[in-house]
Amino acid sequence: MTREHVVVLDRSGYNAFRHPDGTPYLDPERYGITLVTPPGRLDQVRPGEVDTVLPTDVLDEQAVLGLLPQLARGRKVNHVVAISERLLLAAGMFRDALGVPGFTGQQTAILRNKATMKRHIGAAGVRVPEFIEIDRPMDAAALLARHGSLILKPLASMGSVGVHHVRTIDELRALEADGLSYDGSYEAEEFIDGDMFHIDSLVHDGSPVVALPSLYLDSNEDFPVGGQNRSAVIDPGPLFDTLLEFNQQVLATMPWFSGVTHLEVFVEGDGTPVLCEIAGRPGGGGIAPAFTHRFGVDLFLAAALPQLGRPLPPLNELQPPDRRSTGTAVYYPPSLGRLHAFDAFEGEDWVVQFTPLKKVGDVLRKAVSVGQGVAEVTVCGPDADVVRQRLDAVKAQLRLTVLPVPADRQAA
Repeated sequence: MTREHVVVLDRSGYNAFRHPDGTPYLDPERYGITLVTPPGRLDQVRPGEVDTVLPTDVLDEQAVLGLLPQLARGRKVNHVVAISERLLLAAGMFRDALGVPGFTGQQTAILRNKATMKRHIGAAGVRVPEFIEIDRPMDAAALLARHGSLILKPLASMGSVGVHHVRTIDELRALEADGLSYDGSYEAEEFIDGDMFHIDSLVHDGSPVVALPSLYLDSNEDFPVGGQNRSAVIDPGPLFDTLLEFNQQVLATMPWFSGVTHLEVFVEGDGTPVLCEIAGRPGGGGIAPAFTHRFGVDLFLAAALPQLGRPLPPLNELQPPDRRSTGTAVYYPPSLGRLHAFDAFEGEDWVVQFTPLKKVGDVLRKAVSVGQGVAEVTVCGPDADVVRQRLDAVKAQLRLTVLPVPADRQAA
């Protein structure tokens, strides 16, 4: 059998493309794989799994795109696969350049560039915040005057990195003088005053196969020392139905998409949902274990399969009612310094997965994005209230010892 040639663009290492038993998603007897991965991740490739490895700084877009002439001269490429959000656009550009079927660069930009996203989805009649692209903070002065409060965010970042909440013209002037905290291009959008939700979906041709809406229980603007970022699936009811309907409206604007989406939505005081943004990959912070727990689905495999021209994995309702609701949390350092001890977490039968994110010896600094915690957890329960109580119970059981770092060593 002639093996199909697959180019895999990878950020985290080839272990991200494995089943729980360690076997790779891509059977080496079926696929001949060219792996583009960071040099520091080469140890994750096992003998016989990959035909060719191209060690590359995958966060350098020009270095990644510079591989295209070499690939174009080689064996025909049948598929290009990427799971990491940072590499989705590059994967689309690879497909365009190599004549490979799948999501194009233009389509993928809808899921990566926040301005392109809002223009595309808003054109279908979906409520999106008023926004403008800006070259400098003061470009947003007129928008601030109209709305009284703005969010400035990078067009292509993730995890709330580089986001600024601006409430006054003086704050805007200060940003103009000091500079924005992210090097990429920015947009400014009206601040939406309401609760924030995320909706995680398996999607086939722009239609959700299954979707779970969750309420963020903590702010996504700041990640305080000793704090946490929690979310919990909301209980069935009118709000649940409203969010699922909004999710369908958003996904319908992308009939070409199959895979996994992570949609963030504001709900205003009058119950109107408003788009925040949508990503074409699994959500972080414990969302993937929640789906595996309830439906037996690996969201990362589900993100990869459509890029190979294969169907989504089947769903199965695995849990009894008292274990179907889920919630997740990322816990931030209790104090800043060097992690001296991290006691083992005993766990409960309702803890689906507990993952330490730091190890003894690491220096703990204030988080600047959602995922920069010391641990993350997924729990289950019968309803949102119990799930929330259990998330807080896990936090109360964490035992970390953090020692100060001498000032002359803090930058090391």
